[in-house]
Amino acid sequence: MSLFTPFSSGWLERLLFSLKTFAAAILALLLSYLLEVKDPQWAVVTAYLVSQPMVGAILAKGAYRIIGTVIGAAFAVLCVGLFAQAGPIFILMMTLWLGACAFGATLTRNYRSYAFALAGFSAPMIGFESVAMPDQVWSLAFDRMTEVGLGIVCVGLVHGVVLPRYAGNALGAALESTFTGLAGYAAIALRPGTADAVFADLRHRMTADVIKFDALRSYAVFESPELRRDDESLSRLMRAFLGLLSAARGLHPLLEKLRRRQDPTLANLLDRRLLQVADAFADIAADRGGLRSAGIGAALQDARRLVDQAQAELESQAGPEAVEQVGDALLALRHTGNMIESLRRAVAAASGTVPSDAIAGSSLIAAIERDPEAALVQAARAACALLVVGVYWIASAWTAGVPAMTGLAIVIMLFVTAVNPGQLAAKFLVGAALAMVVAVVGRVLIVPLLGDFVPFAALLGLVLIPAGIVMTSPVHGLLATAFATFFAVQIGLTNVPVFDTGSYIDSSIGMLLGIGVGVLAIDLILPDDPDRLRRRAWREIVSALPAAARRERDERAARWPILRALLKLMPRLDLGRAADNAILDGTFGAVSLGSELVWLHNRASGPDFPVEAGATIVACLDQLALGFERLAQTEHRQDRAGILDEAVATVAAARTSLADLPMTPGTVEAVEVTHALASLRFIADRLRVDRAFLTRTIVGSKP
Repeated sequence: MSLFTPFSSGWLERLLFSLKTFAAAILALLLSYLLEVKDPQWAVVTAYLVSQPMVGAILAKGAYRIIGTVIGAAFAVLCVGLFAQAGPIFILMMTLWLGACAFGATLTRNYRSYAFALAGFSAPMIGFESVAMPDQVWSLAFDRMTEVGLGIVCVGLVHGVVLPRYAGNALGAALESTFTGLAGYAAIALRPGTADAVFADLRHRMTADVIKFDALRSYAVFESPELRRDDESLSRLMRAFLGLLSAARGLHPLLEKLRRRQDPTLANLLDRRLLQVADAFADIAADRGGLRSAGIGAALQDARRLVDQAQAELESQAGPEAVEQVGDALLALRHTGNMIESLRRAVAAASGTVPSDAIAGSSLIAAIERDPEAALVQAARAACALLVVGVYWIASAWTAGVPAMTGLAIVIMLFVTAVNPGQLAAKFLVGAALAMVVAVVGRVLIVPLLGDFVPFAALLGLVLIPAGIVMTSPVHGLLATAFATFFAVQIGLTNVPVFDTGSYIDSSIGMLLGIGVGVLAIDLILPDDPDRLRRRAWREIVSALPAAARRERDERAARWPILRALLKLMPRLDLGRAADNAILDGTFGAVSLGSELVWLHNRASGPDFPVEAGATIVACLDQLALGFERLAQTEHRQDRAGILDEAVATVAAARTSLADLPMTPGTVEAVEVTHALASLRFIADRLRVDRAFLTRTIVGSKP
């Protein structure tokens, strides 16, 4: 959940966004004056808080904002009616409410979480303001709902009529660009000479593009009811895209190793076919017809045919003399085939086609598990912070207690699900403080000189239009949003223009102190542990590997719990941090490892696989399954390292046993054993390359 979704556009589009938002705010202000609501500034505040680059995002955020406001207002009316004369009980009820809403905001996602946040701080805002005058709570609640509704309607109207930007269009464009980008990425994975650092950087950029789908989808469903039925298609798309990323991650270093040590005949055969497949991927990336182009299907079929031809040619050479090199080449072709399959599944998902082997009821989005532990922490933090300030308010008879409690509730709820909430809340505090300074100067020196609405609107424009431009900045957007909203509150838009300098300063200081306490509460009361989610995701990922080694799921279903853990973690990963880069790479490696374990078990259980070799493979996989189970349950790094060493030794022993088997070149048995040896080599490489991830010894992460 965020106050604003920044977007990458030119200055003209940023200015247009700011002008449209300001126009909506002025329209909402005019209507508020005409309707004579008590606090018209909240219509302006709503306009700036709801305004987003895309119409779907405005509708989504606006709908959930009004839902949250109505629920919070209803609770405030109830509490004032029952407990207005019992201050401690009233504060206790508001404390429990804030904790319950923080719990709900943490368990839900996107703008559903925003609705809980609005319900959380709307109740204290209305309740504390009216507790001294309980007979006015109904009118205050009704006015607040009216003001919020006016702001939402005006923003939706202006942004929807004046050069609108639609999330559905953005979703389609993102789908096309991500698909073509991944096709180009697959081509690069097959071509020789790409540096590892360049390849890793490209993988991270492609990963970031894939993650944008969920947010865009949540906006787009508010523009078109048909898109609400597309969650499963989007889920299949994300699985296909992440599957390609994981396949390419293991394939690129394998090919580079093969090219360094393979004999010229095999290298020429393999590279000739792979470069043809790379050309097919490049053609897909350059196809202007999009995902539904007939040329893409033809190119994928051609790529599949090239891989099958190369596999048949290599299998004819399988035998004891070239088992290592032929096996590795066959492994590279199989992973190339996995990339082709991922692109094919993406095309099918985009067209709404459900593959016959689709995983039933497996919406990746819907299956992202909630985090009740984190929700309880957030609830406890919110409740404790409000209770502490409430006790101080009662004990000291603090005159600024109402704005302090309001500011605390706002900052606690707005950042309940944010990454690095303390840093964001501190930025919010700075923006609010700047706004209050500018607003007090304006109210004392400028507003008294203005005669009517037009010059007053001009003053608002001088401040809010530049703020609206800065709101689109990923770096300073939050600060600008806080500045715009608090300036609108403090400049004096009320229908009752009474200004007392002492009361104004007292109220402003109280609000800032409340926000400051909220910042301290986020950092000091059960502080967020960013590594907790990483540790839990690691355990979920490693815990999925035993089922893969025992073939309790099919090859694609084995990726399922790993991908789910990855999607939960990805929004909190900072790819500028080396440890988080290593986590991302290690997770992609685990996806490949899980798929490989299932594939090898399937191969060893096949009717053509030599019985003795099959028994060796199954025994090896059983030992690996036990090792992965111990790995997930072990807390000490040294013990994890020892378990992984045992796993490496188990794989090495199985490879030695298979390599010693007598093989006749070109026979079915030789082909099967060659494939198995290559698979074991790949598993050994994954255990070695991803050792830091599998043993949780990544530099910069907690043990």
